[in-house]
Amino acid sequence: MKMKKILVFGAIAGSLFFSSCSSDDDFIVDNGNEGETPTGEEGEGENPYQEGVIILNEGSQAAGTVSFLDWDFTAVENNIFETVNEEMDLGNYVQSIFFDGDNAYIISNGSNLITAVDRYTFEYKGIVDNGLTVPMFGVAYNGKAYVANRNLTWGDGYTTDDFLTVIDLETLEVEKTIQAGKVLGQVFEKDGLIYVENAAFGLGNSILVFNPETNAFEDSYELFVNDEDETEGLTSIEIIDNVIYALSNQNLYTLNLNTGEELTKTDLSNIGSTNNLDIEDGIIYFTSGTSVYAITEDDLESPESPLFSYESSSAYGKMYGFTVDGGYIYTSDGGDFASAGTVEIYTTSGEFVKEFNVGVGPNSFYFND
Repeated sequence: MKMKKILVFGAIAGSLFFSSCSSDDDFIVDNGNEGETPTGEEGEGENPYQEGVIILNEGSQAAGTVSFLDWDFTAVENNIFETVNEEMDLGNYVQSIFFDGDNAYIISNGSNLITAVDRYTFEYKGIVDNGLTVPMFGVAYNGKAYVANRNLTWGDGYTTDDFLTVIDLETLEVEKTIQAGKVLGQVFEKDGLIYVENAAFGLGNSILVFNPETNAFEDSYELFVNDEDETEGLTSIEIIDNVIYALSNQNLYTLNLNTGEELTKTDLSNIGSTNNLDIEDGIIYFTSGTSVYAITEDDLESPESPLFSYESSSAYGKMYGFTVDGGYIYTSDGGDFASAGTVEIYTTSGEFVKEFNVGVGPNSFYFND
């Protein structure tokens, strides 16, 4: 079973605390394949969402939703949670998903809610509705979930009371919360340790190391501490083997996973505003604006030109979601955050494959197989 994700958040006005927007679409968008039956429709087997792409839609003035795209890119089914679980919704500002075996946990940060479902049927299994304050990202490890919560206060810069919530995944009970003292972003588990990105809205410059055995933050890997350019900020990280790849808005760093020692630094200032790091089969992908770039792990030189670019009229939703998987690049655009957003799929050589309409504010992709 493969799961992979990358997402963008916090772009639109009013979403400094909640990444936001919602779906009014009722069912299927076929895009030129009339008569095709969507994978998730009744009668397609006991696990209708076992093979394909899960797409999260943040929502806006209404609850966020989930779409499902089959592997053949023939049809997308929208609102799958509401279809399976009548008269229920996921709450406001659906932000991310994390998985534990056959279970999926959907984080809705506008409602301070985590909804547990079967990842292959999307049948409701329970909720966590306490011990959370603007939950953003989570990871499962050894029967527990570690969820990063964002509690920012804005003024001259920002202050934060961000914390990790530890949840027993068998009972869905909150066990404890641990203050971080720094802003928290994406969460990863590697070799029994939890790595948490210290970044939000282009601010932050470190990676925090949390030990589940002691329930404490035990280390912090600092980046670009002595740089003269104070505008640099961490935008995303990936962990491959024993290397952390950390992308700022103008540089790509590699760090030793065990020590935090900086191994390499690639200057990307000729591109600037770099975001959405993802790594697939030895190729490092990232974005800037509506363009996608690629370099190899063996040749960490800034690319002279993008793989491809797409056009967008969206004020805040350009390249709102991005990931690379199985030879394809998945991008999404938030549009006006009031009507259906779009997903575009390309090959890893940059050739356009297909476009679909999904829910409002599509922000991330996850893969079931």
